[in-house]
Amino acid sequence: MNGNDLENIIEAVLFVAGDPVGISDLAAALEADPLEVSRAADEMARKRKEQGSGIQVLRLGDSLQLCSNADYSGYIEKALRPVKKTRLSQSLLETLAIVAYKQPITRFEIEQIRGVKCNYSVAALIESGLIVRAGRKKALGNPMLYATGDEFLRHFGISSLEELPALPEIREDGA
Repeated sequence: MNGNDLENIIEAVLFVAGDPVGISDLAAALEADPLEVSRAADEMARKRKEQGSGIQVLRLGDSLQLCSNADYSGYIEKALRPVKKTRLSQSLLETLAIVAYKQPITRFEIEQIRGVKCNYSVAALIESGLIVRAGRKKALGNPMLYATGDEFLRHFGISSLEELPALPEIREDGA
């Protein structure tokens, strides 16, 4: 299969999937090398960006997803009047920031950092898909570990956690 065919097949799969699809899953299904699939996806993204296409290929970690071009969001809103995303409350943002920077992390560890219970915040963030259950910690009671999910990357418009801003250094005197 040539590069153009591979790009077209990937595009069709991503369009039908709607959700992110792992590059390794695509490669296995297409009987192709994951590096070849990754290169084809990069070429698709480059072409669409160069053309100012209404559809873009979004890389979310090791997954790919088709999404609309943010440059046209105003037109999309006018045409479809989509439901606006609700803003995150201060407590949800604080909890989400802790998970994003300290993941994987337990609910107890989040509560130690925040200084308050966070049952509601964790449950709300899981329901929204911003955080996911990431296994269990090998400790007394095997507490659940939490990490950010693909929806976190999509919500904040980043492709990996490396794009998060660096945390400021805290000196021993607390400053």
